[in-house]
Amino acid sequence: MDTLFWTLVIFFARAFDVALGTIRVQFIVRHKKLWAAAVGFLEILIYILIVSRVLQDIATWPYLLAYAAGFATGTLLGMSLSERLSRQVIQVTVISNGAQQRVEEAVRTAGYALTRFSGVGRDGPVDAMEVVCSSTQLAPLVELVTRTEPKAFVYTRELDGLRGGFVYGLKNKT
Repeated sequence: MDTLFWTLVIFFARAFDVALGTIRVQFIVRHKKLWAAAVGFLEILIYILIVSRVLQDIATWPYLLAYAAGFATGTLLGMSLSERLSRQVIQVTVISNGAQQRVEEAVRTAGYALTRFSGVGRDGPVDAMEVVCSSTQLAPLVELVTRTEPKAFVYTRELDGLRGGFVYGLKNKT
């Protein structure tokens, strides 16, 4: 009974500590120093307690399996939480030299705001279209563009320090 209890504690604690690590990295990227430090403190405290328990009874294979499974589960949990908590804003640039009007119409019909610029590419005139959306809306947007114009050149970049405008997928930007 004691082994089962500690196996479950090790699994859930490790899953939680790895998920915290993922969130801590997001805080670091966003320059949230105090939040990153606080999460890091909790993360490493849990880690040390769990590792010491596993090493104390290293021959107990359920502990080892629980530790490894907790790590894998924590990775998935951390990624899911990161996506849900993310207010990351992405700029998507679409460059097309053939079906720009179809792309523009499809993107606007789907509810995205779009700004179009005319330019000259390697092979002549092109239209560059820029869309700003939340990271959760990136995959559907790219899929829509690719379905509408398979030859379109699409690239993205993360944005920070926004003010004004419209961002599809976010209620507000601050």
